[in-house]
Amino acid sequence: YETVLGDLKFFPIPENTNAASPPVTFENGWMDKRTYGGERGHEGCDIMGTERPRGYYPVVSMSDGVVEKVGWLEKGGWRIGIRAPGGAYLYYAHLYGYSRQWQEGDAVKAGELLGFMGDTGYSTVEGTTGNFEVHLHVGIYMKTDHEDEMSLNPYWVLKYLQKYRLKYSY
Repeated sequence: YETVLGDLKFFPIPENTNAASPPVTFENGWMDKRTYGGERGHEGCDIMGTERPRGYYPVVSMSDGVVEKVGWLEKGGWRIGIRAPGGAYLYYAHLYGYSRQWQEGDAVKAGELLGFMGDTGYSTVEGTTGNFEVHLHVGIYMKTDHEDEMSLNPYWVLKYLQKYRLKYSY
């Protein structure tokens, strides 16, 4: 986790300066059972924004980095994957939309707006929404001597980053 935490600067959902806006929530769902596309463990942490519609909550980059993957995935919907300087791959999934036309190779700054929380995915049909509640799936992967991409539990990282939230009005 030292390698990961050294690069991370911000919680991925900014704090809303509008006090009437409901907060986002998350819990440790690491390796919870998932069945869409076959039985597997959940390799991430879901930040829930269910009290507001898709597209409401902004999603910002947790670190500097380079866009490595962007676009539609059957399970992840609209997603963006960013490689941080220390090597961690930060995966943001189920986005409703992007802040701009991201391309693989684009440089990203910590705190930069990536897109908006949504409910896309769980379908082979690009653009599908509504198969689950609005949320941001955060995944963290590291290359190791023994694995190309080892999934890390992002829950503890997100708990740490809660004290580092940008403030937005939305």
